[in-house]
Amino acid sequence: MDKNHLDIDFAKIAELFQIYQNSLSSNNNASLLEQTKSKIVVQFWKTIQKAAISSEMKEQSDIIVETIVNCIETYVNKDPTEFSKLTYSSIIRAIKAKADTETFENKTGMHISNPKDRLRKKIEKAYKQFTAFNSGDKKEFLEYAVSYCGFNREEVEMYLFPKQTSSLYLKSSNGSGEEYCVADKYANLDKGNDSFEILNSKNEITEQLEKMNMLWLKQKVVAQPVLSELLTRELLANFSKNNVSENIIEVLLKHDFICKEMAKLFFEDTAYKLPSQQDVGKKYGLTKAGASKKLSRFFEKLK
Repeated sequence: MDKNHLDIDFAKIAELFQIYQNSLSSNNNASLLEQTKSKIVVQFWKTIQKAAISSEMKEQSDIIVETIVNCIETYVNKDPTEFSKLTYSSIIRAIKAKADTETFENKTGMHISNPKDRLRKKIEKAYKQFTAFNSGDKKEFLEYAVSYCGFNREEVEMYLFPKQTSSLYLKSSNGSGEEYCVADKYANLDKGNDSFEILNSKNEITEQLEKMNMLWLKQKVVAQPVLSELLTRELLANFSKNNVSENIIEVLLKHDFICKEMAKLFFEDTAYKLPSQQDVGKKYGLTKAGASKKLSRFFEKLK
């Protein structure tokens, strides 16, 4: 995109930001502020899509939106034109850094530390020191960490009592907040007596698998094969091959993201052993850590 077109886009963004600043200073309703903020995000998104950067970077929608929102809050008192240029530069830096980090991690298997990792290590160190002279009671440590170490309660709770984040543990769509394992729930379909409950469970799991399928289809064609094998082995590792009904196998195989060859071997060949995550990664030129990272990012997007 040439400078003239960029200046035109900056002018549109500056105009929207001026409206946002005026609304903020005149205490207009929150709804108008949010609408204006959304328009700013959309205009920046259009600008980024025309920028001379790779398609991989343009797909970093979460990073782009997060950066724009942060800049709106940080530069709220800036001149609108200056805000446009500063935010654009911040977005480019953020998505380039993200892309460079992913490439480095996938090639080397090494993990680049981030603030969350550093915080986790600090809490972990404090917990080890605490247990050296006290009991290992996590609730006692929680109070100690908040009162004497200055940690944030929610952050310590996330470290001490982590929620299951595996893709196999999905949230119920009925609004209850319940989490369940795909394999466990399917296995229960064969044991239940209540046909209505069985149908609801089956429909709910099928809906979640379809969401995984839709996300997989949105991935780059070159990335789909390795993700297919990684996701399939994660699912199958939770099944007992000798105790699965034809109905369950049929439901699994109808989804595009399932590696059909691996699934059929698993269910038909009693001597077949699932490949490890490392085996799958090696097949596609990735280290174990690189394969794990690719899978984790898929799960994060799924959430």
